Amino acid sequence: MKIEADIVVVGAGISGIAASLAAAQEKKNVVLLDENSSPGGNSVHANVGTICGAYYRSFSPNPKPVGNVFCRSLLDTLAHADEKARPYAYAEGLYIIPYEWTILQQVYEKLLIQAGIKVMMNTTLDSVRTTSRKINEVYVSHADEKSCINTNSVVDCSGHAIVSQLTGIETIKEDTYQAAAQIFRVRNIDSKDEFSLDMAIKRAVLKNLNAMNWPMIYGRVSVVPGSLDKSKVDIKLTLPNVITDTILTNREVFDDVPKHISEILSVLKSQLDSFREASLEMIFPQPGIRTLQRSRGKYILNEQDIVQCKKSPRSIATGTWPIEEWENNGKLRMTYFEPDNGYSIPADSLISDQLQNLFFAGKNISATSRAIASARVMGTGLQTGYAAGKLACAKSMQEQSDVIKSLHRELNES
Repeated sequence: MKIEADIVVVGAGISGIAASLAAAQEKKNVVLLDENSSPGGNSVHANVGTICGAYYRSFSPNPKPVGNVFCRSLLDTLAHADEKARPYAYAEGLYIIPYEWTILQQVYEKLLIQAGIKVMMNTTLDSVRTTSRKINEVYVSHADEKSCINTNSVVDCSGHAIVSQLTGIETIKEDTYQAAAQIFRVRNIDSKDEFSLDMAIKRAVLKNLNAMNWPMIYGRVSVVPGSLDKSKVDIKLTLPNVITDTILTNREVFDDVPKHISEILSVLKSQLDSFREASLEMIFPQPGIRTLQRSRGKYILNEQDIVQCKKSPRSIATGTWPIEEWENNGKLRMTYFEPDNGYSIPADSLISDQLQNLFFAGKNISATSRAIASARVMGTGLQTGYAAGKLACAKSMQEQSDVIKSLHRELNES
């Protein structure tokens, strides 16, 4: 089956949705592909639970939002639908936006329908055809059918550089990546104080690590901030599994996680009054994979760009989240830069240096290991997705230059 598209977006997480909506604003014919059954990526299927990087780090009670009008509009739409999707003072001047995953999914679906975007869920990207350093065709499997999509540009928001992998071009990768996390939801909690509940859970798990033969990293268990609501709470369990680029085809390494979650809940029920009547509502279908290999762009964002809050005349997004690194031994390293400031993400970190019509966003931007540990968060991915969608619409280098100037101006005026 043949499908015609101006823009193909691979990956329907927050950055892929933003890229699709941005291209649709330019009246382009957009096809959005994803392997999952519904849009949302990690924000829905792993229930990350909080949108980070949407505000400047600040010790003011009135934090300043980051991003352009589009980004703020999408978050305003979520806030109108979900009463808890408001700025939440977390720690060290950081602000996050909690959300209910079902509502966020509904917002995504409504926006995609309103924009007239062709959404192909349960779709696998099989191969990519290139000619003269340009992608011409994308081959996919969908609902037991094979399809060929003719396209002018591709935006890769897959989170693991799948387009670059299939075309055989160079990627940025490491031997191992940050630890993953599994979110599960518990109901019938007798507590109104999220901080006290979080501390009680940590103490109980740490106390029983040796007796239950749990990995030490389980001591990092925590309540997802802002999730305690109507006697329900989401709990994040950082996992001991070593994450490599084979993890997406080797998910059986997580097979022990449901058993351990059941054990943890049994311990909490027996030792904490707040958990006496608790029961497991759900384990979210996917573990949260923080980073994998990335596409290689004309510029590679690096650690110094972040810690020095470097500014670029070709900036199309502003990063505000610290460098957050979760190690497999349970250690968390946070590297902060000065408050009320951010760093530029230049357009060239979203533009392939090897294929003329390949762009990328979200966790797939061109960045070093430490740089992506900051830029991977959802608030930043929303910005880079929007920018990549606009860049993919440019038909010439001059148009691309004009788009970058427009994005930079819009960012500064917001």
